[in-house]
Amino acid sequence: MKEEEDYIKVNRVDAFIYPLDGLPVMVCYLEDGREFNLFYVPIEIVIAINKIKKQYEEDSILGDKRETIFDILSFIPEVTEEISKHINKVTIDDISGSVYIATIELKFDGVIIQKRMIPSHAIYLALISNKPIYVKKSLVDEQEKERKKGGGEEEEKK
Repeated sequence: MKEEEDYIKVNRVDAFIYPLDGLPVMVCYLEDGREFNLFYVPIEIVIAINKIKKQYEEDSILGDKRETIFDILSFIPEVTEEISKHINKVTIDDISGSVYIATIELKFDGVIIQKRMIPSHAIYLALISNKPIYVKKSLVDEQEKERKKGGGEEEEKK
């Protein structure tokens, strides 16, 4: 991160299916009391986050009893331990059109590598590795401004 004050730390993440229209949503609760929302997140991420938080039965949303890559990643302790060794943090720090972009900061033998990712995927990795998540303050401010004027929902697409 360029400057700490340009980012707000995420304290908690919830993921759910909005009941009225079936929209998959992820809400990041920020340390300054605000929320940052991601809409149209992949349903598999919503399910995976709720599984690691133990909030859903395994097949309650889609009725599908098959495991996903997310289930396997969180199921094998050695995998999550190894991932934890390499992830420093996740930041949601850019937008292209209506699509948010995250950066995951990885370290290998003292070398820092940054990779651009789908935000929900990066957040999932941060959650299973217990690493911090930050959102760029200007993105939060812009989303809040759009919400107040009745603007559209921010999308996240694959």
